[in-house]
Amino acid sequence: MKKTIRILIVGLILAIAISLAGCSLFASNADSLANSGSNDSTTTQTVTTYNNVTKAELEKALTEYREIAETLSARADALSDAVRQSIVAANTNIGAYAVTYVDSVMNLTCMETQYNVGCQGTGFIISEDGYVITNNHVVYYEGTVYDTSNIQRGIFGYSYGTKKVSGVYSSINAVFDPLSKYYDSGKAYTLEFVYRDPDYDLALCKLVEAVPVGEKWTAIPFDDGEVYRGNELLLLGNARGEGLSATSGIVSATGKTFTDSPKLTFIQTDAAINGGNSGGPAINIYGGLIGVVNSKFVSSEIENMGFAIELSKVKTFLTEAQASKNVTVAYKTVSAAA
Repeated sequence: MKKTIRILIVGLILAIAISLAGCSLFASNADSLANSGSNDSTTTQTVTTYNNVTKAELEKALTEYREIAETLSARADALSDAVRQSIVAANTNIGAYAVTYVDSVMNLTCMETQYNVGCQGTGFIISEDGYVITNNHVVYYEGTVYDTSNIQRGIFGYSYGTKKVSGVYSSINAVFDPLSKYYDSGKAYTLEFVYRDPDYDLALCKLVEAVPVGEKWTAIPFDDGEVYRGNELLLLGNARGEGLSATSGIVSATGKTFTDSPKLTFIQTDAAINGGNSGGPAINIYGGLIGVVNSKFVSSEIENMGFAIELSKVKTFLTEAQASKNVTVAYKTVSAAA
C-alpha cells in the first residue's frame, strides 16, 4: 500500500512539473509575439543584427541564388527541348521532305562518248554555292571496250581486240524534278568534277551554272546528332533512271562494314533501294542528312538490306577534298535541339 502511495506522489510531482514547464513555454512565446509588434529594445536589436551582415556574406548569398536560378533555367530549357523533340517525333511526316528537298536532289546522267559508256545515278546539293555529293562509282567508269587500233585475225575473219578503260566521265549532267523551281523545262545542268575517293566511294562536283540572281542553291543540311537503330529515315533518288522518287524505312543497324575499304562504315536500312539511287541522300525526321545511299545486297535469300555511307565518313571525305583541292564547302547543320 505504501509503495502505491509513493508512486502516486511521484506521478503527481511530475505532472505538476510538466504543467509548470508548459506554462513557462507558452508565456515565453507570448512575450516574443508581443515584442515583435512593439518598438522596444528587443526589436531594435534584431534590426541592428540584420544591418550588420557583411558585404561578402551578401555577395555569397546572391551567388548561391543566382546559381540556383541558372540551374532551374537550364532545366526548363532542357524540358522545352525534350517536349519539342517529342512533338516533332510524333507529328512529323517524314515523307514531307520529299517535297521540301525537291530543289536539292538531282538525277545524274554521266557519259563518256569516246567509249560510248554511261551511267545514271543521283546527286544532291550540300552548299548554297552549288557543291554536290554523289558516289564515286556514279561519276567514275571502269570497263572493257573494243580497241579499234587492235585488229585481230580469227577463224571467221578480222575483229577488234579489247582493252580496259577507266576514268571520270567527261560529261556529268543533272536534271531536276518537274516540281523543282530549277526544272526549267527539263534543262540539263552541267556539273564540274572536283574530287573523288574510291576508298569512301564518294565524289564531289559543283554546278557550273550560276544560281538565278537573288537566290542561292537549296542545300540539304547535315544532321549533327546521333543515329540509332530504329530511327526513321527517308531515301531520295533517281530510281531506275525514272526520275526522283522517295522510299522510307528505319535504321536497321549502324557501323556496318562489308567492303575491302577500311575507311567505310554504313547505315543499314530496310528502305527500298534500286539502281539509280546511288549517291542519293538519307534523311532523318529532322530533315538532316545522315548518310549517302550506296548499295544493297541482292539475293533470293536476302530481303531489304540496303546501305548508306555514314555521315561521319562523308565529313571526313569533305575535309580531305577541301585540303586537296583548296576549296571551301560551307555545308550547314541541323539538329533535334535547334
